[in-house]
Amino acid sequence: MQHQRYNVFNQIHKGLRGMLYDTALRLQQTDFSESETSEALESLRQVLLFFDDHADHEDHFILPHIRRHDASLIDELEKDHVIDHRLTHTLFDRIQEWKTTNSGNQREAIGQQILLAFNEFIAFNLYHMNKEETILIDLLWKHYTDAEIRQMEHQILQSISPQTLMAESRWIIRSINDKEVIGWLSGVKQGAPIAVFDTFLQLAQEELPAERLTKVQAALALA
Repeated sequence: MQHQRYNVFNQIHKGLRGMLYDTALRLQQTDFSESETSEALESLRQVLLFFDDHADHEDHFILPHIRRHDASLIDELEKDHVIDHRLTHTLFDRIQEWKTTNSGNQREAIGQQILLAFNEFIAFNLYHMNKEETILIDLLWKHYTDAEIRQMEHQILQSISPQTLMAESRWIIRSINDKEVIGWLSGVKQGAPIAVFDTFLQLAQEELPAERLTKVQAALALA
């Protein structure tokens, strides 16, 4: 049986996809002529910030390691991140436009622009993340050990504020399967202080349905 290599993108990309899917549905259900739209737009703004930070982390801590092996691929991925920044700022501009008008009709029109722009953002990022989880991950596996890849990830985690890290972790818990939750929390239980494990276990208790939580807790008791 072939050894399963460490996929540094799996958990964070699942968390980011969960954000996209949840926010897309929320925006589709939003009446942009109503003042309550502000809450949905704040959720959108937070998603855009998460994706912007994620791209920056990859640019600084992942892509430089591959440039020496395949510079053309890294040029392509960095150009993707530039496009992603442009799509992000377009959405920020539309959000600001919505906030600065009081006309219900204009707000509805801007809302439609936001939906279309976010659909483009979703499509682009889903394709980009797939590219990283096929082409880029193969190069990482070819040239680096799992320990070296985990060290890259550790540098990313060290650069993230505790508040942002917990927010991302909440989305990851919501978005991964039971086996992945058990593996993640087992690793935290074995390698981190008990207070850190308790914090992540609390996240699981808050986010997982009862049936899934029971399965996870039973597995962790044996870990």
